[in-house]
Amino acid sequence: MKTILQMKVKFLLVVGLVQLVSLLNAQVVFVVDSVPAKTRTDDTVFMASEFNGWNPHDTRMAFTRQGKRFVLELPQVKDTFEYKISRGSWQEVEVSSDGKDVRNRVYYPGIDTVRITVQGWRNMFEATKRTSTASANVRFLPSTLEMKKLNRRRAIRLYLPPNYNQRLQFPVIYMHDGQNVFDEATSFAGEWRVDEIMDSLYYTSGFAAIVVAIYNDSKERLNEYSPWRNDSLGLGGDGDEYAYFVAKELKSFIEKNYRANPNPKFNAIIGSSMGGLISLYIGLKYPDAFGRVGVFSPLLWFSPKVFEYVSKYKRRTDQKIYLLAGEKESETLVKDMKMLEHHLYKAGYKDEDYVKMKIVPDGRHSEWFWSREFTEALEYLFELRKN
Repeated sequence: MKTILQMKVKFLLVVGLVQLVSLLNAQVVFVVDSVPAKTRTDDTVFMASEFNGWNPHDTRMAFTRQGKRFVLELPQVKDTFEYKISRGSWQEVEVSSDGKDVRNRVYYPGIDTVRITVQGWRNMFEATKRTSTASANVRFLPSTLEMKKLNRRRAIRLYLPPNYNQRLQFPVIYMHDGQNVFDEATSFAGEWRVDEIMDSLYYTSGFAAIVVAIYNDSKERLNEYSPWRNDSLGLGGDGDEYAYFVAKELKSFIEKNYRANPNPKFNAIIGSSMGGLISLYIGLKYPDAFGRVGVFSPLLWFSPKVFEYVSKYKRRTDQKIYLLAGEKESETLVKDMKMLEHHLYKAGYKDEDYVKMKIVPDGRHSEWFWSREFTEALEYLFELRKN
């Protein structure tokens, strides 16, 4: 197992904290060579990525203006990661020359200099409203829900299956990073297309479920998605309170107001990246609430305490856990996932009836990957027959 210091160093490398630069020989330089003509002379350009919580205004990832160029020097890392360029908000994120969203940029290890051309900023095309891709049966709750232990409020968006008007009780799938679940217009890193996938599953197999998408607060995302503090970054530690909100407050609200089946074997908690980390924690802490857990590409290195937590756990229900990782995500993820699987095995998840791990050769840390694998995860968790 990596030492705590090693994990801290890896994290600092990824987020590019300046104090480590002098300790390393290799650097990677990101150069924005060209920006739209209407870019203001006093604008600051930032990098937003998974490793800073997709924060579009992270001062640690601010480019320095050098004439007409913007330059950001980071310690060279061994991991592939995706990112976008912004002017400090998602309203001013980079877009194409005609105002359309662009795919995430990808950094590949070993490249010393990355040259970037920004064709447009979103707010330059205010008349061009982002088109919603959400299905007709996706809706917001009328008001945000209170997170009592955190003194915050959170937007919730629901998918109701095509046969919802029938007198049935439905399985429920709870998901984090709700902006990315249903709708390209609200996503910050691409959407999972969960509504289209669920519609397809219903019409091909008859499986119908409610999906509860919990929107994140970009400023609090890393705090809420880990119960453990990352001292190097000064983030994390609100995960236990967030878990209480999901398992006790939100779940109770859904079961009171919708045709939700309360049986844990019909309730899943699923997330990716930091959402995968908190899904694992919530699933193990509240197995009597969530009998099905989907852990996609979790950032296990955020805190080594996750392994200690799992190693002390003892399975006491028929809970099923689905683990997913891609070989092209990072240098350490597959190794860490195998370590997690080992700890789960020792905790009583001894065969595929209780835990299944899938390692995908072309898998990357991206919404398109998690979307593609979503159906197979549901087939395992809810014991659906493959078509």
